[in-house]
Amino acid sequence: MKTHICYIVSSLANEGPVNVMYNIIQYIDFNCFNVSIVTLVPEKSNSRIDDFKKFPIEIVQLGNSKKNILSLYKELKKTLRILSPQILHAHCFRSLVLMNLLPREYKRLYTVHIYPGLQQKIMQGKIKGGLIIYLSHFFTKKCDIAIGCAESVSELYKKHKGWSIPSIPNGCSLPVWERNDEEKVQLKNRLGLKEDLRYFIFVGRFSKEKNPDVLIEAFSSLNRKDIGLIMLGHGPMWEQLKCIATSSENIVLPGFTTSVYEYLKASDYYISTSDVEGLANTLLESMSVGLPSLLSDIPSHREVLANIEEENVCYIIRQQNSEDIKENISKILSVDTQSASKVLQTLYVSKYTAERMSISYQELYKKAMMG
Repeated sequence: MKTHICYIVSSLANEGPVNVMYNIIQYIDFNCFNVSIVTLVPEKSNSRIDDFKKFPIEIVQLGNSKKNILSLYKELKKTLRILSPQILHAHCFRSLVLMNLLPREYKRLYTVHIYPGLQQKIMQGKIKGGLIIYLSHFFTKKCDIAIGCAESVSELYKKHKGWSIPSIPNGCSLPVWERNDEEKVQLKNRLGLKEDLRYFIFVGRFSKEKNPDVLIEAFSSLNRKDIGLIMLGHGPMWEQLKCIATSSENIVLPGFTTSVYEYLKASDYYISTSDVEGLANTLLESMSVGLPSLLSDIPSHREVLANIEEENVCYIIRQQNSEDIKENISKILSVDTQSASKVLQTLYVSKYTAERMSISYQELYKKAMMG
């Protein structure tokens, strides 16, 4: 008999948690599992719902109109009665809360995509953010199984809460890219990049916890004519930084794009100046392309680097220190990129593929049903 898993998420927007969920389902064994998804709010313009509809799954959208939390809860409860899943798997704060208010007839799983803290306070403010952090911990504790999206996330729960939760590292479904210089030049031309520059690429939300302003300051003050910086994404700081970046012809801010993979292949180095991440999918994507990296000094980045025995592949940077960023930009430019690429792609295949992640989740679902 198949096990029915119902994923609950706010929407199917093209964002980290949804992409993780997509990659789990992409490689799930439909001979063993029935799958449904319940979304809670209206879809955004960057929705991936059409991608999900390609799978043999049922999608129920509860967010076609504005609902208060009570009416949303009642509708979710009614919907689940009809779907009759054995396992609920939540992927966001809203779904975590609603799932734990439901009757305890379901196995309740929750993937922690980022340890609650700085990000919530920056995005929601000190008071509301603090309440979200408290409730996140409270309801995570009530789940049958909480899963860290990285070993470092599980370690933070052990350190700060004394809880032992399993970890399943995020995985990416991109194939390993065999470097092709001709394709790289074609991509640069298509994307409006300069053929003779070596490009660093930043991908993320333009908000304070990602430190995009520090990166632009560091890059601008280097004033090198042989390198460029691509910054993909959007957010509250984007308009301001777009104006600042116009002073440097080698800094490109395309905004939000679905062509991240093309930009990665056109780039030479990956850089993250974030103060907080779970296990960024864009870092894994950069590994599939084989980009040597400059990574901010946070637990999830140190976790990845701990798996690399070779030197001169990636460097840790002090993400709020422009001088340290500049020093390491100059340092990584001397790295043997072909050798570094092979190391990163080998690690990617061995530890961070979507198929590997999905198999681990499927084993966890089976374990949950036995418990």
